[in-house]
Parts: sequence; C-alpha cells; structure tokens
Amino acid sequence: MGQSSRAAWTGARSSLERGVEDVLGRLAEDPRAAGRVPAQAKVVVLGGGTGLSTVLGGNSSLPAWADRPTEGLLREFERVHVGVCTTDDGGSTGELVRRLPMIGIGDTRKVMLSAVDREALFRRYGPGVPALKIVQQVFLHRFGGRAPSRAELRDPVRVLEPALRLACSPALRRALAAWTASLPPWLEARLRVPGHCLGNLLLTAAIFRGVRPGRTPTRTELERGLAAVADAICVPAGRVCAATAAPGSLIYEYANGVVATGQSRAARARRGCAVRRVRISFAADPQAAPALIRRLREADLIVYAPGSLYSSMLPVLLTPGVVEAIRANRRAVKILGANLWIQEGETDMSFREESRGFWVSELIEAYGRNVAGGSAGLFDVALATSLDTVPGSIIRNYALEDKHPIHLDRARVRALGVMPVEASLFSGDRWQRDSMIHHDPARFAAAIRTVYERFSGSRRRPRKSGTTRFARVVAPRAPSACARMEAIDAALAGKAIASAPLRRMLADFLWENPDVRPEHLAYFDGVRIVPDAQWRRSREWDNVLGYYDPDTRRIMLHEQTLQNRGSLKSNFAVALGETLLGRYIARKRWAEGLPGTGYRAYEIELRPPAERECYLPDASLRSYLRLAQMMPRPGAPLRYFRPVPKGTGFLPCGILFGLAFAWVLDAVHVPALDFEMQILQWPASRLLPYQVRARARHRELVRFFREDVFRNG
Repeated sequence: MGQSSRAAWTGARSSLERGVEDVLGRLAEDPRAAGRVPAQAKVVVLGGGTGLSTVLGGNSSLPAWADRPTEGLLREFERVHVGVCTTDDGGSTGELVRRLPMIGIGDTRKVMLSAVDREALFRRYGPGVPALKIVQQVFLHRFGGRAPSRAELRDPVRVLEPALRLACSPALRRALAAWTASLPPWLEARLRVPGHCLGNLLLTAAIFRGVRPGRTPTRTELERGLAAVADAICVPAGRVCAATAAPGSLIYEYANGVVATGQSRAARARRGCAVRRVRISFAADPQAAPALIRRLREADLIVYAPGSLYSSMLPVLLTPGVVEAIRANRRAVKILGANLWIQEGETDMSFREESRGFWVSELIEAYGRNVAGGSAGLFDVALATSLDTVPGSIIRNYALEDKHPIHLDRARVRALGVMPVEASLFSGDRWQRDSMIHHDPARFAAAIRTVYERFSGSRRRPRKSGTTRFARVVAPRAPSACARMEAIDAALAGKAIASAPLRRMLADFLWENPDVRPEHLAYFDGVRIVPDAQWRRSREWDNVLGYYDPDTRRIMLHEQTLQNRGSLKSNFAVALGETLLGRYIARKRWAEGLPGTGYRAYEIELRPPAERECYLPDASLRSYLRLAQMMPRPGAPLRYFRPVPKGTGFLPCGILFGLAFAWVLDAVHVPALDFEMQILQWPASRLLPYQVRARARHRELVRFFREDVFRNG
C-alpha cells in the first residue's frame, strides 16, 4: 500500500470511527439509531461460546433476557445465518461426547436460544403463554449433581417452577417433549447421568432419533434433528448451522513443543507458554455443512464474533471448505470482532513480549499461523472496544484477577492490511452498576451495521473471479471421543482395581487426558492402594507416591493419595507412564568408577527384545535411554550406564519417563520437572553454553514423547 493509499485509509478510518461513535451516542434515546428497519444484507456470523450467542440476540443465560426486547445482530439485520463451532468437550457437552459419537452441541444450543423469533413464538403458542421464558428455563436448566429422572426427560416442563409449569400451553408442552417422550433404552441410559443441561439433552435426543446404537449421525440426520428443535421453538429455518457433522477434537501445540488434545483440557492445564497453533483431529469426513459454504459465498457481510480464539473461532475456520468459501467471496465486508479481554491459557501470553498478553494484531497473526494460506482475504476491518471512558479503578480490579484488555495496536493492524476501528462497545450502565465490562449486544450490532453500510458503500467492489485455491491442512484422523472411551473402559474392565470409586476416578482421569491412548493401558494388570506401614518405595531419588511394580504388574499408590483428588491424578499419571517401559530391565546395579575420579556408575542391562513387555520398540527405547543420559557400554549392546558424582543424585530412566509422561499430560502434575522445563521458553542467545545443551536435550525429550509415546505430533 502506497503513501497516498495509507493517507486515504487513515482518513476513512477516522471518518468511520466518528460515524460509529455518533450512532452509539444516540442509542440510549433511539434504539434504532443505526437504521429505522433491519438491514437487508445477507449476513453470516461465525464463532462459538457465549460471545457468539450474546452478540446475536443478547445473553440468554441472564434471568431478565426473556423480558427484554430483542437486541444484537438479529435486530439490526433481517437475513442472518450462523456457523457454530462443534469441538466443545467440556461440561454437559463433554459428558455427551464421552458417551455418544457426536459433535459438541453446547454452543449450538446457546445460539438457538438466542435466535428464537419472539413474534413467531408469540403467534404459535398464544398471547397468554410466557413461551419465551419457558423455553429459556427449559433450555438452561442444569441437573447439577443428580441425573435427570425418566419423568423429567419425558416431560421437560416438569423442571419448571409450579407457576410457570401451569402457564405452559399443551401445544408447547408437547413440542418440548417430542424427542424425549419415547427414548430408546440405550439412548436414555447415556442421557441419564449427572451434570447435564436439559437443552443439550433435547437437542441430542432429536439428533439421534432413528439412529442405531454406536453410529455417528449423518449430516442429514444432524440437520434434521436441529431443524425439528428449531421449528418447535420458532428459530427461522436454516438460521443456525453446525459447522460440520463430524466429531472432532482440538489439538493444541505450545511454544515449548508440547502437543495436547482437548479443548477443556487446554483450559485447565496452564502451560505457562503461548499456544503456537491448533488443529482438529476428526473422526469422519470433516467437510463443512454445504449450506454454510453456500451462504459464505453469497454473503454481503461476514462477522467473526468475539470469542475464544483457539477454542471457538479457529475451529470453525479449520473445518475444510470454510476458509476457501470466505476467500472466494471478494465482495463481502469481513469484520473481526476483537476480544475485549485476554483469555487465560489462550491469549494471555504474547509471542512478541513474554510479560503481556495479546494485542489485536496478534489475534490476526494467530489466524495467519493456523489457517492455510494465512490471513489473506479473511478480514477487512478489526472492530475493537475502546476503554478510554472506563475508570481506572475498574481496569485495576480486573488486573488484580489477572485479566487485561486486548489493546488495539493501530499501526500494526494497518500493516497487516486490516482497517482498525475502535468504539465504545460495552454497556455503560452495566459497568456503573456491576463494575463489569462486557460487549453490549445492541452497541456491538449497531457498530457492525454502521461499519458495514459505510465501508461497503465507499469501497470499490471487484468483479467476481474464479475461486482462489489454497493448500488444505489435512487433519489427522482419530476415533471419536466416545469410541476412545469405549476402548478405555474395555481396557480397564479386566484390571484389578481396589474399589469402584477408585475405578470411576481413574476413568475420569483418562477422559480428562485424551492423549492417553487405549494401548497405553496394556502394561499393568491392576491398581493397588498401599497402606503407609507397607510402603517400601525408596525416597532416595524421588518423593512420588505412585510407581509401577514390574514383578506384580501392578500400579502402587500410597494411601495418602486418596485424600486429595489432585494427588491421586498426579501420582497415577507418573506410575502409568512408568508402565510403558514395563519389564525392560533384566538387572541394574551401581558400579564403582575409576579410582580417584569421584564418580560411580549407575548401570542397567536390558532384557533381549523378545523378552520385554514394553510399549516402545527397541529403537525407540534406545533413543529414550540416550535422552535420559544413559550411555551404551562398548561391546555390550544390552548394557547402559551413567556416571554420577558421588554424593549427588539423579533421576533413573524409569522415574524420569514417568515424570515426563505426567508433565506432558499436565504440568501441574510435576511442578519440580516443570521448573526445569521452563528453560524451553528461553532463546538460546540468553542462555549459558551448558544451559543451551540442556535446553536442546529437553526439547528432544518433548519431541520424543510427542512422536513416539503419544503419537500426536
């Protein structure tokens, strides 16, 4: 872009921002300040989570939502369609994908509720029926620590308070019970577990209607089920579209080289370093929904809703076909709704500056790192929130909770070919009342409309041309979460485990750590809880309260681990890692070093390959031993040794393997090892020569576990 072009763009941006602020300044007195009637533009909104549903039709999780007028993009635009993320695996949605071969449905539920056509609902179920409040409370009802009863599933209105239940019309009651009134026994058993959201259960029952046990619903079956529920609650046909029908799991790659599977796991496990990229492992053909692709190609306006960068936004774009359709549409105005706050575990660590979180330009750059072909053709405008009028006391209060705003760095955003627009998108009355700053759906939608109408009217629209082709990122195939857990449960079924509660806790641990493969469970026969008086584990090398006994093929856990769920998980993770080496050592011993050197040698002799019980093939085992700083004995191919200065300690290769296995799963399991691994985040230029060598060894260890142990590299 030349100097004159940049000057024109800067002037246009300034004029545009003034226009947006003028509209927002009049919203309080005139809710239609952006336009007297909804705009006719064809709009596609992409995203997931609460951010997407809120900017569409207001935050439906708020009790007063049903009593307030429609607000958000659905008020400002008449023709809105939504592409929703399908890779959520936490909470109620996670319990469903754990037990059923399906997509994550929670984000779709939130969007469908926000997208209800209130006037149509009023006409269908009658003026005297509080239909919207009934639908809201049924869809949001959570069962907490208990499972839904059979009666509640067959008649969902039973969960309502008596007055609202009595006010429900027979027609609405029948409509809400249409999919759960006669569930097949196999499906009912999978839905009647604690912790569910009733709206998720209704959607799941509709999707699986007529589907045989164990089979993933086809795209047709998924769309048919969503359409049935949408019709019952008066969501316009085709408005809400799940990005794909293929179950998929997010795979995060961190700057330290660790690769970890699972959206909710990434949110729990604080890696202490930036996310480099994310990809999706699909269980079936991951093609995007044809309706979504068609609408993206025909859209006048494409909006990326504010939301979690790696767990809500990028998963939609990583669905094959979506980015190609966006780029093929060269006339649409494409607006990135920038997040207001950094998100812990996702955007809280910058690649450019370790001490801070993302800025808006880094959101754009993250798309460039993750999407085939980079960010070219994806964004015209970055719409960010101005915090100029927010009192410093509120910003300080957020900072005390480690929440910091994502600042708009104008110059760098412009250098990326995107026009920066900053506006006061938060609700003034809410921050004054609650000292909280969030996107206000009415202000966000009014700003989007203003940007669209002024930007589209002033820009030159190029003629359509052939579709530009970009290399597609081929996602690795993997079993669905449900299929994996069925294999996990089968592997655990034959093992001697001390009690049923312990068996359930171990199954939960294996669900929470999707990188543990079913075949990782083949090298132990049971788990034993050992009383303190019988604990014989030496504390010479470690203080871990779990280990693997190759003689009995049992994982041994100290009784103390039962007192704390976190301790149980951490120590089981270490011991499980040790089982993968299994029975690989024939004997081990200490050998004296050369006289006067002050060294002794720790020596092991491997079993011949045919006699081992080990997850690693011979070549991988020998590679690992070298990483553990064990050196082969010349002339003795099965013997390895390591010199150790007298009076010091070290980690034997078996313990190191278990610790590294647990650390890769979650750094919180092994804080001492995590302290050592922090060196991975330092550039070589800032390290001493011996630290550079240690860093290289640690990096190779991470690569080994990624490729040879977890096989997710």
